[in-house]
Amino acid sequence: MDADQTVTMAIYTKLVCIIILISMTTAYISDRDDASDRIAKNFPYKPGHKPDVLRAGGCLCNKKYKDVSSRPDVFESPEYTDVCCQPTVGNGYIATVVYSDSIFMNGVYNGKDRTSHRARIPSTANIAMTHMDVTVSGNTYRLDTSQGLFTRIIDADTCTITQTVYAHQILTRLLINKITIKRKTVLFEEGAANNITVTLVNAMGPKSGDINFSDGSMGLSGEKVMKGNTTEAETDSSGTIPVYLHWTHLPDTITLSDSKTSQTWTFITSISHTDQEASDMYEMGIKHARDGTLTSMHTAAWKDKWSKGHIDVDNNLPLAKAIYGSMYYIMSSLPPLNYTENYPFQFYGLSPGGLAHGAGNADYMGHVFWDQATWMYPPILMFHPELAKAMLSCRTVHLDAAKTIAKQAGLKGAKFPWEMAYSGFDVCPAAIYTEKEIHVNGDIAFATQQYISATWDKDFLAKERGWEMVTGLADFWASRSEYDESKKAYVIKGVMPPDEYHQNVDNSVYTNNIAKISLNLPTYAAQFINATVPKNWTNIADHMFIVFDETNQYHPEYEGYTLGTLIKQADVILLGFPLMVDMPEQIRKNDLVFYESYNGKDVTDPNGPAMTWGMFAVGWMDLGNMTKANELFEKSFLNIQQPFKVWTETSSGSGAINFATGMGGFLQSVLFGYGGFRLRQDRLDLNFNLPPKSEHFNITGLNYLGSSIDFKADSTNVAITVMSQDSEAPSLDLLSNGVTKALVIGKTASIPLKSAASIKPHTAFQYKG
Repeated sequence: MDADQTVTMAIYTKLVCIIILISMTTAYISDRDDASDRIAKNFPYKPGHKPDVLRAGGCLCNKKYKDVSSRPDVFESPEYTDVCCQPTVGNGYIATVVYSDSIFMNGVYNGKDRTSHRARIPSTANIAMTHMDVTVSGNTYRLDTSQGLFTRIIDADTCTITQTVYAHQILTRLLINKITIKRKTVLFEEGAANNITVTLVNAMGPKSGDINFSDGSMGLSGEKVMKGNTTEAETDSSGTIPVYLHWTHLPDTITLSDSKTSQTWTFITSISHTDQEASDMYEMGIKHARDGTLTSMHTAAWKDKWSKGHIDVDNNLPLAKAIYGSMYYIMSSLPPLNYTENYPFQFYGLSPGGLAHGAGNADYMGHVFWDQATWMYPPILMFHPELAKAMLSCRTVHLDAAKTIAKQAGLKGAKFPWEMAYSGFDVCPAAIYTEKEIHVNGDIAFATQQYISATWDKDFLAKERGWEMVTGLADFWASRSEYDESKKAYVIKGVMPPDEYHQNVDNSVYTNNIAKISLNLPTYAAQFINATVPKNWTNIADHMFIVFDETNQYHPEYEGYTLGTLIKQADVILLGFPLMVDMPEQIRKNDLVFYESYNGKDVTDPNGPAMTWGMFAVGWMDLGNMTKANELFEKSFLNIQQPFKVWTETSSGSGAINFATGMGGFLQSVLFGYGGFRLRQDRLDLNFNLPPKSEHFNITGLNYLGSSIDFKADSTNVAITVMSQDSEAPSLDLLSNGVTKALVIGKTASIPLKSAASIKPHTAFQYKG
């Protein structure tokens, strides 16, 4: 994915290809005298302070800032932070780093071919309070993940000033910025000047280098208008993007008059594909702001989302905060629940830095890699299969491009690019990754298999191009493999494995195994739509060459690998999990041991990306070595930066900011490690252990085949309760210690802690046409 020791990736610059109309509207609305909203603090805007300034030098936030909140879902500091650890707000459609000068939109990129990057929209939602005629005694900066709100609180001698920033979870085209002034006392001195005035500045930053804005006419509600197009299309056929920006120029000041105890001003930015939708959504925002419901409907949507999927641990606040922060940042870059019913949009995928990052040459420019399918997707699937489906849809919508790429390479089927943005064609700055790192196609197939196993969604296969993608990927691998007579097996030559330190190898053990899964997938998926499958696909899978060292009883990373050779990240150990390749325990152990260190030297780079150590931890948990597992698990979230739990790509703080890939790997180590969950084609396995220091470990709202299931583990037992079921969900059975029990809605079944069990549908899937 990123540059390795021998190849430096080309500099990321510009890109966007999207025929999307964007319309932005900002206005302020003076609300009722109601100060029940959340609180915020004075604006620390620094011109030119952009999220892409700090990279290789590392992040020092853990040494400079502290989270003072005792709640697992709230992160709070008396200071705002450096650029490498600033929080984000988003809703899968739009996102921004709080107090930055940029807004980014799902699917909007600027630049030609390999210069693709997220197109920067100047932030009309970045409002600075630069002066106030009160004496400030302190301030608080707070990210409330349970409500999806960032707030700042200014504590002054005569009042409290609150600034709240959020991306609306229902009206997804809206970014909201509210300021409330609440007087501390209602006693006025006769003849004294009791007005409280705050000076405002819209810190939009420089002009966009991605969109050639020009002034437009005044909007219907009196707002200013700018319009323009992105400067470069991604491909010759995609065209540039029309962009409309509507906003009301901020007043120079806002004043709480001496006759009022409090007042709220609401500023709305509306962004859409069309001018009409942006205008309509803006008007809805105004209405709800005047009704006092704009914020409450947003926080209610977040509450509903959390109620349908969250993880809790006790007695370990840093771990609890890491879990909530990771879930929040991933979910805020994904669409809201029910987005296809309310205000639908095509989701273009989750990039390593999330939706709020990806401009210029930073944070992988917002591109979509294997990271989405392999790292961020699995924990989301276990709670919100509809959002997992949205992640898959960014592939099915680009299936035609994948077929074209395969054809241009002289191959069959569908070949997805290593890096994808808007058009579905290759946008990777370094050609070697596109040519060699083809395992992404197997990663997509495996993600699809997981989705089918978790949902039995035959409509996805039959009506939403899922089957076409499954068979296209199998056909690709069949054409990319070749039969080696000397090995009496099929081989795959000239690839780059997940370990990007080795760029042109034969028979990568990870790549060949993920190819096997892809080739076998159509046979599994066919039963859901009564389809037929070419026999040669399973034949190739059955005879795929898997490199193995008989002497040392381990899997070499590729043909010719030498024990002790430094690798970048988790690679071979991914065979055990997530791929669940069947192997003896001793071989699994040898893989874990040999790829951590050999002859006293590190084998896996200790400065590699964040997700590696969680996978080592899962492996040791599977083998029952909890001491080793806990040690590596603690290492897995050292990349979190205080106080807002923003991840950096490496533990030193360098690399991509808000590294969602690492968050996904960490969450997998919690769910699939300590929860022991394994999503298999015919069942869901589980085997609970308590995380370090915790006495209780609860998983709420895990979704399996349309049933929402709660798990509550303590020092002796795991209580399992089906809380609800969709109308067409199959009945479920719990298999534990040779005993089968029916899982009935609302009735709790218990199993011992550290006890392997399975949840299975009472009746296997039966095709009914």
